[in-house]
Amino acid sequence: MCRRSGLFRDNPEHRALFTIPEPKYSTELATIKPLPPQQVITGHKQTDAYLWVLEVIKLNEPAHLEAAQAALEKLTITPKEAQDRYTRYLQSNGVDGFNIVFGTMMMDNPQHFIEQAREQAARAAEVRGVFGSYEAIYDKLTVPEQLLEDALGWLYNDSYGWTEEEKRQGRIEGKRVTEVMELREKKCFEIITDVLPAPFTLSDVVREFQYWEWVYRMRDAAKKEIAPNELSGDGGSVSDRESWLDKQLEIIRPVSRDEALNVLRWYLQSERHQGFMDADSDAVYLNLIGAHNAE
Repeated sequence: MCRRSGLFRDNPEHRALFTIPEPKYSTELATIKPLPPQQVITGHKQTDAYLWVLEVIKLNEPAHLEAAQAALEKLTITPKEAQDRYTRYLQSNGVDGFNIVFGTMMMDNPQHFIEQAREQAARAAEVRGVFGSYEAIYDKLTVPEQLLEDALGWLYNDSYGWTEEEKRQGRIEGKRVTEVMELREKKCFEIITDVLPAPFTLSDVVREFQYWEWVYRMRDAAKKEIAPNELSGDGGSVSDRESWLDKQLEIIRPVSRDEALNVLRWYLQSERHQGFMDADSDAVYLNLIGAHNAE
């Protein structure tokens, strides 16, 4: 029987590897982040006080949030006035327009930063609950990631696919960048199913996408706590695995109408497929509505 027929049940090995783990550690914080020192920045007391309260909020420290909100209510300056004053201060000190825009963005909406802080605090607590520490997810790979790294890490060598001349020059340019990326992805696709268990059903595919999204979210939350200024790396082999999964959404047939509807609901809300990754595919919709039945 062909796996693409969709008449298989979920792959139990796949489910075991890609089920998001339950928390098993305490989420309590060992220490509370200290308050930042109050500074004279603009010389206008209310503006500087507002800037300090925003800095407190951005600590993402639950113990300080209520006090920060109370402090906001006591200020006589409005958020908009503080934003305008700080903008003028930056302009008068020769800061370029680009950095002024990003340095004052959303400054007139403190609730935005409060909501962000609460969301980050909740995610940080989830990291502690599942992994025990921020370092356990930020510095280490999950089991599926480690399997990919052990088997495919060599594909992501900086000079993979380069000619000897390109290696001597130490660079590739123009269309060669795309060619090398496509070569790496093709090779990855050839061997990736021998590295991780393959999904048998569309539900398996969705589960794995959700797992990777969760890993990204947990690692990003840990990064914000221990290394907020470090740059994030590219997805490497995980990114290529997700590209391979995109194709599975097109070819693995739904096992039932209910599964097709559930997958469609997820797909329409998927940030990867409907948002910034622009990975939406007509072939997925055709597969879900049963176009294969007309073949």
